[in-house]
Amino acid sequence: MENRKTNSILIIINLVIIGFFVFGLGNLFIEIETLEEELYAEQLKNLDLTIENEKLIEQLENITVEDLLGIPENWKVVAVTATAYSPSDNISGICADDNPNVTAVGVKPEPGVIAVNPALIPYHSEMIIIGDGWIEEGVALDTGGRMLQEVYWIDVYKGTHEEAMKFGVQEVIVFFREAS
Repeated sequence: MENRKTNSILIIINLVIIGFFVFGLGNLFIEIETLEEELYAEQLKNLDLTIENEKLIEQLENITVEDLLGIPENWKVVAVTATAYSPSDNISGICADDNPNVTAVGVKPEPGVIAVNPALIPYHSEMIIIGDGWIEEGVALDTGGRMLQEVYWIDVYKGTHEEAMKFGVQEVIVFFREAS
């Protein structure tokens, strides 16, 4: 009889253990299912963000420099190489093609005169030149050998050879508006 009692107790203990195990497995399956649902929700969010990012990239690819800088109507923008010249103090011998006292359009060279390739920036165009830490306004009133050889090149008038040499060679942004 005692053996039967012991067997009954063992069976009950085993059933309780199996019950806890089954209950634990059930909870584990519920937890796995919950984690899978959360993972799926995160994947959907990431997919939405990816689609949104692709749309933003597409919009950004269509933005021009003009859009970014908010260029006023009738103005154009171009990136060029800029040097400086001093035709009246022509120590180098390369700052004046002919008469150093007259520009290509027949005016006296002075501050604000910019030499350009007229195929890119027409004569008499108003110009705003933005360099590294400086801005200068001027008018396209001259040209020269280098500007006629290199389309994307300008020469900024300086009063002395020393100032022109100090200016050096710079990459700049030029806003220009053709004269009406």
